[in-house]
Order: sequence, then structure tokens, then C-alpha cells
Amino acid sequence: MVVCPKRKATNLTAQQLAILHYFPDSHCWIERSELKWVGTLTPSPLSRSYRVRLGYKLSGTPCMKLLDPKLERLNGKRPPHLYPDDSLCLYLPGTGEWNNGFLLTNTIIPWTSEWLFHYEVWLATGEWCGGGIHPRV
Repeated sequence: MVVCPKRKATNLTAQQLAILHYFPDSHCWIERSELKWVGTLTPSPLSRSYRVRLGYKLSGTPCMKLLDPKLERLNGKRPPHLYPDDSLCLYLPGTGEWNNGFLLTNTIIPWTSEWLFHYEVWLATGEWCGGGIHPRV
């Protein structure tokens, strides 16, 4: 694991501009000091497309949820690396893997696409190949 040094927080407007640059057909806005993004990710050429929603406040951590299609269970089990509210577990908090100085377009959004790819493999095989450590909540 690579731990990156703390950086000055990237303001929400800069985050919004970066998102709209890379995802011009998506919807991104700031409301009550929270950046909100709804976009579509397709993890691989063979993947389905997923509509996701990101919520992020500078004072908090990004929260990414799958909007459509709904998360599926496999043999009655929820997918790995989910929080109780069904938000995606994309990194291990407190390790320095992510901080508010990073652009969401370089971290959280591509990590979501990677999570979705591993989710598809898990649905097909029953094995989570994405590694990672899920925090106790």
C-alpha cells in the first residue's frame, strides 16, 4: 500500500470542474456545501453500464452508491466491500490512501469503476478478486 502525504484540500468547485471535464454528459452540482454527482460508468467493454451517485463534503468522506441497476445478491449474500447503507467501500479509511487533497476523478471515480468490475466477477464466480480490507463498522 502506498501512503500519500496530506495535501491542501481541493475545493468543491475544482472537483466539479474536473468531473465535468472528464464526464461532460453527467450531472454535477454543489448544494449546501456538498458536491453531488450522478454519472454512468462502464468498467470494461464487456460490462453493463452503471448509474452511480457521489456525495462529498470537504469535511467528510466521499460516499458512492449504485443507483441502477440495483445491487444483486449471490446465494443470499450481499456483495463484499459494502457499508451497511449500501455505499461502496473503495479504500481503507485512515490509511492515507485517500484525502481531500486528491481529485475525485483520479481516485474515487476510477476506484468505483474498478469496484464494479470486481462486483461483476463476483456475481459470475462467487469470488471477490479485488483484494482490499473492509473496515469494521
